[in-house]
Amino acid sequence: MSDLVVLKTDPGVIEVGAAERAVLGEVGARLVERPCLTEEELIVYGQAAAAILTLDEPLTARVIASLERCRVISRFGIGVDKVDLDAATAAGIVVTNVPDYCVDEASDHALALLLAVERRIPALDAAVRQGRWDTAAVAGRVRRLRGRRAGVVGFGRLGARFARKAAALGLEVFVHDPYVADAEIESAGAQPLPLDELLASSDIVSLHVPLTADTWHLLDRRRIFSMREGAVLVNTSRGGLVDEEALVEALEEGRLGGAGLDVFEREPPGPDHPLLALPSVVVTSHSSHYSLESGAEMRYRAFRNVADVLAGRPPATPVNAVARS
Repeated sequence: MSDLVVLKTDPGVIEVGAAERAVLGEVGARLVERPCLTEEELIVYGQAAAAILTLDEPLTARVIASLERCRVISRFGIGVDKVDLDAATAAGIVVTNVPDYCVDEASDHALALLLAVERRIPALDAAVRQGRWDTAAVAGRVRRLRGRRAGVVGFGRLGARFARKAAALGLEVFVHDPYVADAEIESAGAQPLPLDELLASSDIVSLHVPLTADTWHLLDRRRIFSMREGAVLVNTSRGGLVDEEALVEALEEGRLGGAGLDVFEREPPGPDHPLLALPSVVVTSHSSHYSLESGAEMRYRAFRNVADVLAGRPPATPVNAVARS
């Protein structure tokens, strides 16, 4: 039996197929599937692991300090906010992700949430099922999208793809991303703006940034209440980007026109979460990444990253830079 152990720590959400097992077979590694949802479980079962495949488990500095054999932590997905990157780098552990496996799905989903809120799709659907056939009474003051302003916060792969799709609907696109040159944004047909100016002038604001210490509550109370009156917020990135209490207040007061949310600060939200009671809010279950195709691609590439590191090769999509001896 191989002593090169790859520990998969998610609670059975990610199914492993023949293709993934074959990838580990190339380097003589043995897969151990063991749900590890707490720091204590990760410390106990991670000690023997040369690699960890993780979904959303807490790979904190304390956990990483116990991973004496680990050479790579491979994330099933894009965000790595549950991995202490500084601790991993200091320990010589490569962290990888799959940053572009669901670009089409996530940008489609953001657009779907936008359309569902703006076109009042859930309310109209419910009304018809209840025997009500009164468009004006149910839909209210729906406005045409063409010619309105969409503010895109974050212009990486997902933000740029969403911006292109929003422009195809006739929306005028503005972008805030301090890490992307203005010329690059302009070459894509959008206009760069500082964040506060974008929020104050956009009819729709869509978030496409990772959750970090710097972006936690990026949309705090001040910024939420600085948004254009009647604006719609779309968030398919991370719930922690938004101060939910302030968002509820702005929606209840009618300051904002609605929100399309795929993510929450705490997931899943409780049934008494105030956002779920608001008719101007459309919610989904952190599912913007999902399709059969994206799932298969994400699984395979996460396993491939592990195999590459264990074989002494650089992985395709590293998140950190680890010095090589």
